[in-house]
Amino acid sequence: MSDFKGCITHGPWGGSHGHKWVYMPPNFIRKMKITVKHGDVVDSIKFQTTGSNGEAQSSFFGGKGGTRTSSISIDCTIEYLMSISGTIGRCEGYDVVSSIYFMTNQNLYGPYGFDNGNIFSYDIKGGVVVGFHGRVSKCLNAIGVYVMPESLALAQISTYEDKIMPELCSSMSRMAMSREAGPWGVDGGKSWDDGVYSNIKQVRVYLGLLNVIYAIQFEYLKKDGKSVSSQIHGGTSASKIELVELDGEEEFLTGISGFFGPVEGHNGMEAIASISFHTNKRIHGPFGEEKGVGYYSSTPSSGKILGFHGRNNGFLSAIGVHMEYF
Repeated sequence: MSDFKGCITHGPWGGSHGHKWVYMPPNFIRKMKITVKHGDVVDSIKFQTTGSNGEAQSSFFGGKGGTRTSSISIDCTIEYLMSISGTIGRCEGYDVVSSIYFMTNQNLYGPYGFDNGNIFSYDIKGGVVVGFHGRVSKCLNAIGVYVMPESLALAQISTYEDKIMPELCSSMSRMAMSREAGPWGVDGGKSWDDGVYSNIKQVRVYLGLLNVIYAIQFEYLKKDGKSVSSQIHGGTSASKIELVELDGEEEFLTGISGFFGPVEGHNGMEAIASISFHTNKRIHGPFGEEKGVGYYSSTPSSGKILGFHGRNNGFLSAIGVHMEYF
C-alpha cells in the first residue's frame, strides 16, 4: 500500500538515477492533459488537470531536451487511465524511460519516444490509475503508477459529482453494445472471420525462425457441444506449434495483447510479432517476439471471447475478437 489512502503502488520502472517525483491530484478531476517531450528517450512529462471546481493545475517532471512533443487529452467523466507500458533504454550511461504508452478504458496512446529496449508493462485488472511517481534528472529516469480499485475510484467520482456517474454508466453501456473489437495489427492481406461460438477449446500458435507469428488456428465448441476447427490463418511453413488448452467453463478467454512490427528479411512487410491470451485465471504467453513498432490490446471491459477475426498476408498480419460482454 502507498501513502495515499486506498491506493496501491506499482513500479517505478526504469533506472535508479535522479531524484524522486510524485504526482497525485488531490481530488477528482474533470480533464487531464499529458504532454511528453521525447527524442531517442523520454525527456520529460507534464500533467495539466482541471478539477471539478474548474481549478487548473500543472506539474512538470524531467529535463529541457526532446525534439518532439506529444500530448493526449482525457475527458475523465467518460475515460480513465488503466495502465502504462513502454521500454527502458540508456542515456548518458543511465537507465531511462525510452518510450511510453498510456492505455485507457477507450484508447491506447503512444508510443511516445523510441520504442526500443527492455519492455516494461503492467496490465492493471479492475484498477484506475490516479497518480504517478518515479525518478528524474535530465531525462525521465523512471515512472510508476498509483492505482485505486475501480469500485473505490467510481465511488469517489459519485461523491464529487453526482451527475458524472450516469454519464460514465452510459458510456460503458455503449461500449457493451459492441460485439467485436479490432482487428489490430497492420493493413493489407486477406480478411478472415471465424464467427461466434459458445466456447473456445484450444488455440494453436504457429511459430518459426522469423520474428513474427506465422499463423493461428482455433478449436471452437458449438452450442451442441461438438467441436470444430478453424482454418489455419496465415502461412504454413512454421516449425513449432504452441498450444493453449481451455475448458471454456472454469477457464475462458477474456482478452488478447501483443506487439506487431516488420518481418525480418521481407522488405518492409509487417505482421503480428507476439500474442498473449488473457483468461479469467491467468495469462498464456507471450508467444513470439515481444517487441515491435506497435502494441495492441483488446478492450479491458469484462467479458468473454467467443470468436476471432483478422487478416493474413502469408503471416498473421492482424487479429481481432468477438466479445460477449457481462
